[in-house]
Amino acid sequence: MGDRATMTEAPEGLVIDDELRSVAAGRARRVDQKTISANSVATLDMKLAAEEADGWRLGKRNLRSIRLERDKPADRQLEDDVWTLFHRMGFTALNRDRTFSITTKDGARRQIDVLARDDETVFVVECTHSRDGGSKSIKQLLDKIGAIREDLVGWVHTSFGRSPKLKIKIAIATRNVDLRPADRERAALAGVPIITEADLDYYQRLTGILRSAARYQFLGRYLRGEKVEGLRTRVPATRGRVGDTTFYSFLMSPHDLLRISYISHMGKTSNDDLDTYQRMVKPARLKAIGAYLDGGGTFPTNIVVNIKLDTLNFDLGENFGQTSTGMLNLPGQYGSAWVIDGQHRLYGFAYAGRSPDEDDSVVSVLAYENLPVRKEVEMFVDINTKQVKVQRNLVNEIISSLNIEDEDPRKRLAAIAARTVLRLDEDKRSPVRGRILTVGEQKDNVRCLTLTSLADGLEGNNLLGTVHGTFGRKGGATLQPGPLGGPSDKPSAMMDKATATLAGYFSLFADGAPEHWSFGDAKGGYLCTNLGSRALLVLLRKLIVFIERDGTRASSLDAEEIVELVAPLAQHVVAFFRNGSAADVASFRNRGSSLASVDQNALQMMAIIHSADSGFNPPEVKRYLDSQDAEGTKRAHDMIQEINRILFDDVIATLKAAYGETRDAWWNQGIPKAIKNEADKQYNNENGEKERWRYLYFIDYLGIVLHEGNWELFKDRYNFYGKGAKASLIRWIARVNKARTVTHHAEKGPLSRDEVAYVERVHELVKRHIEGNEPIEGRRQLLFDDRGAEAKAPEAEAA
Repeated sequence: MGDRATMTEAPEGLVIDDELRSVAAGRARRVDQKTISANSVATLDMKLAAEEADGWRLGKRNLRSIRLERDKPADRQLEDDVWTLFHRMGFTALNRDRTFSITTKDGARRQIDVLARDDETVFVVECTHSRDGGSKSIKQLLDKIGAIREDLVGWVHTSFGRSPKLKIKIAIATRNVDLRPADRERAALAGVPIITEADLDYYQRLTGILRSAARYQFLGRYLRGEKVEGLRTRVPATRGRVGDTTFYSFLMSPHDLLRISYISHMGKTSNDDLDTYQRMVKPARLKAIGAYLDGGGTFPTNIVVNIKLDTLNFDLGENFGQTSTGMLNLPGQYGSAWVIDGQHRLYGFAYAGRSPDEDDSVVSVLAYENLPVRKEVEMFVDINTKQVKVQRNLVNEIISSLNIEDEDPRKRLAAIAARTVLRLDEDKRSPVRGRILTVGEQKDNVRCLTLTSLADGLEGNNLLGTVHGTFGRKGGATLQPGPLGGPSDKPSAMMDKATATLAGYFSLFADGAPEHWSFGDAKGGYLCTNLGSRALLVLLRKLIVFIERDGTRASSLDAEEIVELVAPLAQHVVAFFRNGSAADVASFRNRGSSLASVDQNALQMMAIIHSADSGFNPPEVKRYLDSQDAEGTKRAHDMIQEINRILFDDVIATLKAAYGETRDAWWNQGIPKAIKNEADKQYNNENGEKERWRYLYFIDYLGIVLHEGNWELFKDRYNFYGKGAKASLIRWIARVNKARTVTHHAEKGPLSRDEVAYVERVHELVKRHIEGNEPIEGRRQLLFDDRGAEAKAPEAEAA
């Protein structure tokens, strides 16, 4: 960031320093004041009567003088309120009075209501009010702004110089005015924001919480997305990645970070938003932190932020694997960094007595790059749960502050999904009311559903809508309402319909299988769990697609009509869970916790419907049923048992031959440490009832064969894939282990025909080359599979 200019002399018509504070005292008063005096009481009374006739009233009476008061005219009161707000927010130079004007290039004088300057911006406000309320045109003001814009830029350059380059913004403040839609549109096209009386009140109150740092929340709103030259900051940083998320770690001035930071997501100012601020940053705590900082205190922990830009400019220095060092160019935009953690530490600097120009302190920052809004909130909740418990209402307010009117349809959709889930937790009609886990609540078997899981389910199944196009590019992006949205694309209407539909749909299961529903995620429960509710949402989407096959469009139906159409089909699943055995329910619950298992359980529900109603025959159900091989699964069970026995005998015999049996050398040298430790743990837990090596798991053969020099002992008989990395050549062990978790747990359902065929082929190869000790010729590939079908090694099974 460039050096901040400190004015020693104000341009004509502006005030700074002590004079600014003096003018501010008069502007902040709600009344005009003057004093009259006289040598006698009678004369003083006569003067008072004359002044009262002119609209003045008694303020304070002394022996020979009276202080009079009179309400300011409405137009001047509005100007003073705007002026006072800028002063309280920390703008350092403002116009002295309402006669302030600038000289245009043709020599004319143009009056300006409010002009305020800070280190990076010059904010100009033209004010208008209506005495009686109602509609009022601002076209004349917009014309005036258009006429003086160029002259204003010239005046700023002449008065303050061209360096640092100041961002100039012109706005209109209104009071008691109902703006016409055409004027709002005209102002938006001209880039002229409207500051209403509600906005003024909001930011006046916000300064009571954040002090001068409220300025950055104000500028973040009214300069949203606009580049501000004076905000550009360049810092040395380290860049890394966790999964798909990019993050940066660096040190920077807390005052520079304050300038680009914000807390609330609220799209519109409101008292609810102020409550959110007051819960997230408590003034008493900020004051204490300010005193701590003034005493020389520092904080060693990171302030965590999310920088809301698609791509940050990072000048690469050096690479170290997944980590890089270089120079990070932080965006020159107000409101571009949402503070996830460290709000009090950061905003405490607004309460400290240090001057930003003289303070050389730094804070440690961990900055994520463009996390989605719900990820921000989830991280905030997670961090604050582990530190100081945040009340449930705060979480609701944070989620509710997501802007359902956001210009970016993806953010709008995320906000609608989150709010819909919160409505389900509160709606009296909803069978998940009081079952959604939020911060401040203890998880139990009943309150076990998470906002994230349900909201992701709504979005992932496109139930609320689908975003088409790319926001910010030519043509833009649009939100196409889904079956639980439309026909209106208004967020409130979408949430009303979605809440009512989901409450009615879930009620089919809660009312039809009440005992099962009451279990939650306790033993015997499935439907009212995160995974169960996700499967029900997938099923709902599939049922809607099915009922739309005749041309019906769910988006044009109301909630009751949708529930009425899917109910006859859903009832077959309801009956299954109402009447099913514990093993039947376990077949769903034990299938796994991945999204793939959710989809498989939804397919199983569809298969249940098909078995009761053959007319329900979506193509994916037919494919699913055709792929299952119950009889083959029984054969695979026996084959895997034999494969396990052959591998166990061969691995131990091979290691004993290579390393010897003295002092269990084969065990100590041939088995990886982690596998030995786990076997020892099981051995000790069972008081040594079996030899240690009897506690090897099937999946352990993979690690043993790859351990240090063991590969040379096994490769000629275990390499069924021919060429590639060592681990990939014996990946058949992991895939057979995955099949084993199904064949040895009947409730997980049958294997597919392809999986059975794979086990049969491995069994054949193991018998021939490992048990039969027939070497594999060259690097010939004997086994083929779909690499995409492979997954992480599943839960271990004792050998």
